[in-house]
Amino acid sequence: MRRLLLTGATASVLVAGTLAPSALARGGGDGCHPTPANQPVCPRVAAADSASFLDPTARVSGGEHVSLGEQVYVGPFAELLAAEEAPITIGPSSNAQDNVTLDARGGTGIEVGDRVILAHGSSVLGTAEVGVHASPLPPAVVDAGVQTYDGSVFMSFGSQVEDATIEVNSGVSALARVAPGVTLHSGYLVLPGKNVTTQAEADDPALGKVRYLNQGDVEFNEGVIHVNEALAREYTELYREDPTAVRGVNVDPGHTDFNRDRDLPSFAGREQARPQFRNRIIGEVYLSDPFARFADRVGDRVAIRADEGEPFVIGHVDRMGDDVIFHALEHTDIHVGDDVRYGDGAIVHGGGRVVLQGQPEEQTVVGDHVRLGAESVVFRSTIGDGATIGDRSAVVGTELPTGAVVPPDTIVLNGQVFGSVEW
Repeated sequence: MRRLLLTGATASVLVAGTLAPSALARGGGDGCHPTPANQPVCPRVAAADSASFLDPTARVSGGEHVSLGEQVYVGPFAELLAAEEAPITIGPSSNAQDNVTLDARGGTGIEVGDRVILAHGSSVLGTAEVGVHASPLPPAVVDAGVQTYDGSVFMSFGSQVEDATIEVNSGVSALARVAPGVTLHSGYLVLPGKNVTTQAEADDPALGKVRYLNQGDVEFNEGVIHVNEALAREYTELYREDPTAVRGVNVDPGHTDFNRDRDLPSFAGREQARPQFRNRIIGEVYLSDPFARFADRVGDRVAIRADEGEPFVIGHVDRMGDDVIFHALEHTDIHVGDDVRYGDGAIVHGGGRVVLQGQPEEQTVVGDHVRLGAESVVFRSTIGDGATIGDRSAVVGTELPTGAVVPPDTIVLNGQVFGSVEW
C-alpha cells in the first residue's frame, strides 16, 4: 500500500465510516507505568504481542504518573515528562517516535488516545488531549464516503500541539501548530506550516489553515499504526534475546512483513555493533566514514533507524548536529552524498515519489555538499548537489535542482512553494 504524507494542499473529497468505541476510549489510564522496573518492556513480564516498548534512550520523568496502553512504541530519545499533578496517558496502539516530546509539567496533564501517531520531532505540551474525543465528521467528508476504520490521529514531523484538543480522525501536518484553547474537530487536518490560533481557523477550510480529511490520510495512518505495533513486538523479542542488542549501534529487529532480516550497520565497509555508543544507529545503514570519524562529527540524540525502510547509504559527513533523525517508510530507502551538513533537529525521511504513473517511485536522495538547516525536513524528495534548505523549512515530494536555496521557514510541496512556517 502506497502511503501519502498528511500534507496535501488541496481539500480532496472523501466517506465517513463508523467510529469504533475503542477510538473513543480514554485509553491507557489503567495501563503500564514505565518506571525503571518496566523499561524497556512495559510491563516487563507482558507477552510480546501485547507489550509496549520504550527505546532505552527514551527519557521518562515521573514514570509512576505515566500510563501506557498495550502495543505502544516509544522511539529513540523521545521524552515523556509527567508529574503527580500533570500525568500522561497513552492509549493502545499509539506511538511516540524519535525525539518526540510530551511535556505535561506546565499544565494539568496530557491524554493521548488509541491509535495516535506522534511522528518524529513532534511535541505535545501543557494540558492537551489528542485522539480522545470525537465529533461528527463534516458533511464534505461524509459525502465523499471516507472510511475511517477504528479512527486515528496523525501529528507529522516537527508539529506541535500546546494546551489544545485534537479529536479523533484529524491531523496536524509537518511543521504546523495548534495553539492554546483551540479544538481541531474530527475530519480536519492542519496544513503544513500553519499556526492555527483561533477556533474559526480550525473550523473553516476557506480561511486557508485546514483542509478536510481524505481516504489517503486514513490509509496512511493504518500503515503507520501497523508498523509501530510490529516494532513494539519485535523490539521486545529482540531485547529478551539479547538486552544489549537494543542499544547504540546495533541490529534492527527484523521478523516483520516490511523488514524481514536483521542487519547490522557498517562503517567504511565494516559491519559492527557498538552497544555503548551514545546515539542509535540501527539496521542496514551503510556509512562511508569509519566509526571514529563518524562519532567525532555527530552530535547527541541522533537516531538513524533503518528498521522499517532500508537501506540507508550515507556518504562522508561534514557535520551532524544534535537530534538529527533518519527514517524511511516501508519498502523505501535513502541515499545521501558526501560533505552534507545537518543542522540540529534535521529530519531526512525516505518515501517514494511518483514521477510518472505506472513507473517505479523515485526514492529519497540527498546530493553532495547539501546544507540542511536546523529542524528542516526532507521527505519523498531529491535534493540536488550544493542545495541549501533553511532552518525550519520542509521539502516534500519535490525534485530540488542543483544549487537551489530554500529560505528559512518555507514549505516546498510537490515542486511548488506552498507557504511559510507561521510560528
